[in-house]
Parts: sequence; structure tokens; C-alpha cells
Amino acid sequence: METRNAVQRVIERVGDLPAMPATVAELLRLTDDPMVELGEVTQALEKDPALTAKILRVSNSPYYGMKQYVGTLKLALVILGVREVRNIVLGIAVVDTLHDEKLVTLVAKNFWSHAFTVAGFAKKLSNVLSIGLQGEAFTSGLLHDIGKLILLRQLGSTYADIIKKTGGSSDALCVAERERYGFTHADAAAALAAAWNFPSALGDALLLHHSIDGCLLTSAKDPKLAAVVRISNLAAHEDFENAEAIGDHPCVNEEAWSVLDSVPAPISRNARFEVIKTIAEELKEVPIPQF
Repeated sequence: METRNAVQRVIERVGDLPAMPATVAELLRLTDDPMVELGEVTQALEKDPALTAKILRVSNSPYYGMKQYVGTLKLALVILGVREVRNIVLGIAVVDTLHDEKLVTLVAKNFWSHAFTVAGFAKKLSNVLSIGLQGEAFTSGLLHDIGKLILLRQLGSTYADIIKKTGGSSDALCVAERERYGFTHADAAAALAAAWNFPSALGDALLLHHSIDGCLLTSAKDPKLAAVVRISNLAAHEDFENAEAIGDHPCVNEEAWSVLDSVPAPISRNARFEVIKTIAEELKEVPIPQF
């Protein structure tokens, strides 16, 4: 997978990408060691009280779906595990670094509600499928469109004009981005993930959340994760109240579903609609965590 090659292509066009916060860099350094002690991770994160508070808010949000209240960072690390907390921190760090109300409004008024819906959807779907990637799915879903904010931040009005002209159509936007810049917002998101040394599977999921560029899901570091994020993004755009069958929806992405046929708990073709609709109903009108 050429996620890492996306960095140079994007930087050549838009300039340097935002720097990784020091606390996050320290967390990644620590968690690269499989023998790291919980106390070390706790100590590193507690240096940033604001980040600690956000970790707890996300952990306890309906989108994350915890069955018990998590009141302390130490408890979060015990219940969720170091890898899961690391995934939450990666998501928070990118949101904090790139969030700008004016930019978000230029993309879409519901940018963050859509992002959290895809995140919650991906986490729940990965749980149904028993693929053990709930944390990675949540973070990938949350950040799937972050490339739009990167391009707005770096390219300004020229990119805003492309968003306006394509009228909210993701496929049309990707085509216009490719024609104008030689890459898409998915490439930009993957470039940031690579520059910040995110796990390759997460970067590939960001890169492949659309299916129009010809890159196969099977080329991803973890095709199952990429497939879950793609389906979740498609499903989050849909109105399930007016459909009688999953065939009415573009979340019938056969490439993605074929990847998921080999998971421990695959969803049969006939059951897909009800599973997807049930998840959508669980996430309906859930408030997004306030950062």
C-alpha cells in the first residue's frame, strides 16, 4: 500500500502538514513498546489535563458505547487497554489540531456529527463482525474526512470553490480534486496519518474510504478495517426510513462486503439491511462529545 508515498505528493502541493502535539508523540513512543507499564502511559497523558478530560468524554459518549462509566484515566486504560486509549488520543489530537469553525462550516454544517456517526457506526459494525478492531474502526471513522480540513487550511478559497461546485457529492468532489490537484482529500488524510506515524492500517482505511480511485481494499494493511469504514461512511449518509431493502442503498459496496465475508461473524446478504438499519437507529440523534 502506498499510504506513505501520499505524504510527498500532498506536501509538494499544499506545503508542510501540521505538527504532531508533543504529548501524542510521547504516547506513540511509549506504546511502541509492548512491555510498557500502564503507569508510564498514565503519567505521560496526565501531563495534559485537557487531553485527559477529552479522553474520558469520548470514552463515555454514546458513540463509543461503553457499558460502564469510566471516571479516571487509569480506569480507562484498565478497561479499554493501552491500544484502545491510544486510538482515542490519535483521533482527539487530529480534531484539536485541525478544528476551525469557519473551515468546518465551509465543508458542511454537520461535519462533526457525520464524523462521529461514521466513527460510532464503524465501531458497532466491527463489533458485530467480531473482528476485534473497534478502537481502530472508531478512530478511522472519526478522521475519514479530515483531509477536507487539511486542504481547506492549506489551499483556502480554491478548495472551498471545489467543495461548493460539487454540491456535497463525495464522488464528484474526489473527481474534481484529482483533476485539480492530482490527489484527493482521502490522500491528504492518509498523508497526515503517515506523517504522524499512525498505524499503517489506520492510514490505509482513511485512504480507501471512497471507491472511485481504483485502489483495491485488498491492498490495505488491514482490508477488514478499510471495508468497515467504507460501509460505515456510505451508511451514515443514508435515510433508512424510506428503504425496503439494502439494495436501495449505495452502502451495497460489493467489494467491501466481499472482504467482510471472511470475518469470524460474517453478515449474510439477506441480513445486511437490518443490521445496518439497527446500528443507524442506535446512533440517531446522539449528541456529539463536546471538545
